[in-house]
Amino acid sequence: MLWWTYILICLIGFGIFLKSTKFHREILSIFSIVLIGILSWKAAVAVILLSGITYVFQKNKITSWIGVFIQLTILVYHNYFLIENWIFKLGISYYGLQNVGILLLSIRQKSQNFSFQEILFTNTFFPKFLSGPILLPKEIKKLSPQNNLTQSNVFYGINRIVFGLFKLLVLAGNLSIITSTVFGHPESEFKAVTVIIASLLFTFEMYLNFSGYTDIALGFAKLFNIDLKENFNLPLRSKSVSEYWRKTHISLIDWFTQNFFYYVTFKWRKSPNLSVIAGISITFVLSGIWHGSAIGFLIWGVLNAIYLIIEFLGKKLKIKLPNLIAWPMVILAVSFANLFFISKYWANSIHYLNNIFNADGWNFDWNMHVMAILGNGGYLEQQFQLIVISMLVFSFLIFEKSLQKKAKNNTISISFLSILAILIFIFGNFNDGSDFIYMQF
Repeated sequence: MLWWTYILICLIGFGIFLKSTKFHREILSIFSIVLIGILSWKAAVAVILLSGITYVFQKNKITSWIGVFIQLTILVYHNYFLIENWIFKLGISYYGLQNVGILLLSIRQKSQNFSFQEILFTNTFFPKFLSGPILLPKEIKKLSPQNNLTQSNVFYGINRIVFGLFKLLVLAGNLSIITSTVFGHPESEFKAVTVIIASLLFTFEMYLNFSGYTDIALGFAKLFNIDLKENFNLPLRSKSVSEYWRKTHISLIDWFTQNFFYYVTFKWRKSPNLSVIAGISITFVLSGIWHGSAIGFLIWGVLNAIYLIIEFLGKKLKIKLPNLIAWPMVILAVSFANLFFISKYWANSIHYLNNIFNADGWNFDWNMHVMAILGNGGYLEQQFQLIVISMLVFSFLIFEKSLQKKAKNNTISISFLSILAILIFIFGNFNDGSDFIYMQF
């Protein structure tokens, strides 16, 4: 779904919501289902059906196990065997995990008593349907939409939405043009430095793309007096891989941590070191599998697990790298894993690795093999555009902390919004090709 369609439909939903006097959750659920149905009636049927299954099967341990089996079977089937029919599985990876979380809580603690309205609303709420965040059972209980619009919520919502649009259209949208010249042509021969730079830029692109959609979702949710959990917290400034994963895709990692990592470490608590290693391995292997059937996702998960295990063992040995070395190592390690993520398939990954580790790959002409490739041409105008976008991205990363603080403010800053709006108007990539990376999951 294009960003402008998303914004337009959210505004319509907001208008209907403001006119309502009661049944706020039910009205938003109905509107969200209509929205999903416009995208795909199959996806709308799926979310209603799976929400109903969760509600019915949460009552005791035996039925909860059956519910988990049904949810995971459908999730695996649609993620692995209906690749061409992806429109059916819109959002299923997000609300599917929410459903499984409720059922697992019924198995491990006590029978849950979520109402069907609570489950359906949490699964269908349209600002978060396509991009999350994924909510834990305790967070689901806190969702209570109210239409008593306040000035602070409106200002906060506007700030987050415009900030998210800036990330999407100016930064991620233009980075996607650059990275697609390399990763959109896996059969081509590229120099090592070109592949490495493209991998680094893809790491920035994926973060800006996903966090941009999250900003928009949190901004719109605030207009309904709903506080969704933050999904990112300046992860590209991390000095360790563990810090990076505490600050990126927080809701997904929280879900796997609560449901698998803590469970494994508790079960094997008599062997604390082994339990942590097993917990990390299971968590990230499952995370890789969650992303899809391509081998690149699994390798991505395994590599991140290896990084975290090495880091865990290093802490045991009291090894700590200086920040000046640690930060670039984290970015390079994450980007290397992301190379497999974006490559997806084994043949593509091997091809890019051959480009990197082939001695001839380091014999290059900067203008011909880097600027001309990443700039989509060797002309002066294209090189200038590449330089401008690169400067915008790195300037953003330098000032990201202060910009994020302004985006989370509940007062309006005319200068902040004006500058972002001007940058969106001048540099925004409004082409249809700038799709949300995580819509495929």
